[in-house]
This record gives sequence, structure tokens and C-alpha cells, in this order.
Amino acid sequence: MPDSKDSEVRRNEFVDAAEKLFQENGIVDTTISSIVKEMDVAKGLFYYYFKSKDDVIDAISEKYNEVFREMLNVAMDQDTYESRLKQYVHNSVLSFRELNNKLQGKNGEVDLTALSSRSIDDAKQEAIRALQELLEEGNTIGELTITHARYYANILVSGIVELISENEATDDEIEFIVYDLIERAGKD
Repeated sequence: MPDSKDSEVRRNEFVDAAEKLFQENGIVDTTISSIVKEMDVAKGLFYYYFKSKDDVIDAISEKYNEVFREMLNVAMDQDTYESRLKQYVHNSVLSFRELNNKLQGKNGEVDLTALSSRSIDDAKQEAIRALQELLEEGNTIGELTITHARYYANILVSGIVELISENEATDDEIEFIVYDLIERAGKD
């Protein structure tokens, strides 16, 4: 039941409409019927692109994580290892802050748990992998001496996520703490 619009364009319109309604009403209170009503299309068209509401949640999560990955990699072509590490910490904090803001819903009053857990889990894994690689690079070039780089990366990224989700600290404070911990852990 394809329509006259390009498939990817139409699919993205469904994702955008669902995202808007999830933000306004929460996931539980947003139905497939409300999504197609928002778009003014037949319900069957929804099923041409998605099997279920869960598929739309996955698509929104992927959309968020694509933006997260792009933000995480901004300006990572710094000349020195220290500059790249500082840029990574900065990008990581900003990326998680942006993701957290998107997952708050309208006025923070709606339940986006299904979307939040998927998006944050995927983003955390991406950030942990990237930080682990940076820590291992630091070990290889003699800038750091961190054993179990994966564990450190997991702890640091999880701390960033927690501090941001709980609004426990400013972005600058989080960046300072993370970079300070890396420096302290990486010294002989």
C-alpha cells in the first residue's frame, strides 16, 4: 500500500509524528490510531512501514542515537591526544545532555520510559566503546597507564549519564570531574 511520497520521506514523517505525540502524551497514551490521525493517512499505511508501535519507538531511538553519534564525533580531529580526550569528554557531556533533553517529554510530565531506556542504553554503549578506544590509545602512546580501559570507560560514562539525568551538576562540573578522574587514574 505504498503512497506517492518517497518511502523514506513518508517513514520519517511517521517517526516525526509519533515522536511529537509521544512527547505530548507519553508512549502509553499514544496509539497507532492517533499517529495516523495526526498524519491524516489510512491506518494501513502505518503498517506498510512499521509492524507495531514498538517499531516506531525503535526508529525514534535510532534517530536520537544517530544525532548522538554525530555530536560525539564533532571536532575529534585534534592534533594532540590530550586535546582529543578533552574534546571527547566535552562532546560526551553535551551529547548526553541533548539526548536527556529530548527524552523529557512535554514539561517532563509524560512517560517516555520505553524510548528513554532504549536510547540511553544504545548511546551509553557507543560512548563506552569510544572512550575505551581513547583510553587504550593513551596507554599505547604512553600518555596513560590505565588497566581495564573498558571498566573505566563504563564507570565514567555511567557517571556522566547519572549526573545529567539527575541534574546533579553543571556540564562544566561534569567535564572537570571526568577529565580529572582520567588524569588521576592514568598516572603511574
